[in-house]
Amino acid sequence: MVNWIGRNVDSLIDHYLAVCMLIGLFILSVIGAGDVGVVSMLGLLLCVTGLAQKTARVDLWIFLPFAGYTLSSMASSWAAYGNMVDGYGVLHLIFPTIYLLMACLGREDQFWVKSGCVLWAGMAAAAGIGQFVYNALVLESPRRMGGVLGNPNAMGIFLVISWFALGYCTAGQRENNGKLHKLLPHLEPLLLAALALTLSMGSFVAMAAGILVLLTGKRKEAAGGSAPGPWKETFRYGSRLLAKASLGVGTGMLLYLAAARTGVPACCLLILGYLLALAYYWKLVDRFLEASPRTAAVMALGGVLVAAAAVLVRPSAAATFAERLEMMRNGLSYLARAPVLGVGPFRWRVLNLADSDKYFNTWHIHNVLLHVGVELGWISMAMLALVAVRACTKRHDRSLKAELAAFCTHSLMDTGFFYLGITSLALLTIGEPGQDGKQTGGLVLKALFGIFALIYGYGWYLSMGVKGG
Repeated sequence: MVNWIGRNVDSLIDHYLAVCMLIGLFILSVIGAGDVGVVSMLGLLLCVTGLAQKTARVDLWIFLPFAGYTLSSMASSWAAYGNMVDGYGVLHLIFPTIYLLMACLGREDQFWVKSGCVLWAGMAAAAGIGQFVYNALVLESPRRMGGVLGNPNAMGIFLVISWFALGYCTAGQRENNGKLHKLLPHLEPLLLAALALTLSMGSFVAMAAGILVLLTGKRKEAAGGSAPGPWKETFRYGSRLLAKASLGVGTGMLLYLAAARTGVPACCLLILGYLLALAYYWKLVDRFLEASPRTAAVMALGGVLVAAAAVLVRPSAAATFAERLEMMRNGLSYLARAPVLGVGPFRWRVLNLADSDKYFNTWHIHNVLLHVGVELGWISMAMLALVAVRACTKRHDRSLKAELAAFCTHSLMDTGFFYLGITSLALLTIGEPGQDGKQTGGLVLKALFGIFALIYGYGWYLSMGVKGG
């Protein structure tokens, strides 16, 4: 036992940078949209770790626009409030910091980080399901699951991103016979059931967009990179994929209905037991669906029933979507008011309260690019758009392309980008800085991490000063 612990501790020490990044993801997940003091302290610790790195291979077409976005955000904060802290700049500096640290890792360690992110997401999903059951049985108040992020819509896209990342990691673990190969597949039904408990329609739409990209990629891959590809193989792959999604999400929907709509919340314990059994035997279910394409196709059609159940359980989703379109129209009216640095961070809500339009009672326009353009200016918006375009044109694995499509789709109709844990998860699981990257020496790395550390130090000092005052 002592020897086993010693070997694993030594392994963690060997991968200390990856471990630090996973700890950072955990912290960022639980603080929601962010706390300047906490993020600054975390950023300082990550920068200290980064100063010890010797080389990195980084895609400058992603890193430089991301850094430009944060600098422009800080300038907007300075113009609006006279400092760089009251806004998104210091908070969102964590994104290029994480990306640069990822560039310091080799491919094996990057894959290790991706697998660790999925493992954390699975734990968060299990905790969220437990929270939902506790609310139903003890508090007698079953409601949409917010999980560790505290918001159902944010938790929804967090789980969708993790589900696509799981597909990439399980394939890689199978090829490399990794240690997590036996564990990761069992997380899939937990991720899907937890997603159902969020009842996040925007996350379901983002998931559908990702699945479409996944199927398109599979068709091209089956054809050897040319289109059109062999539809039969793609159909079998898609049927199996959708069958598993329908089974997992459907189980989550049954859990929600048993707790919230039967009048006997204890019924949900039966569904919970079934979900745990499903997770335990998930590999067997997967092999069965692969061996029986007709059954997989029938179960895939069951997804229509699952979707219908979700709409019936939350009929207000259509009205919510219409309201978001109104919100975007309101945001467009402010887009040209201050094109260089925007109207200032957190000021759109105040302007919306004072104008003659409907008051939406939210801090963010539910379209990330539009919100950034309004509050931080066109420069920030252009930098963020450049990052997205560059990421979409990279030669990713089809699972990572699907994950990116889901994240981008959700960002055009919700606010997940502003939850630090969600965007950090996307960077850690999608990001492959070494692909088409440029080798960066230790001196440049130390200078970058040193500059970042100074900014974090400034943010931490000012946040402590404000609290102390």
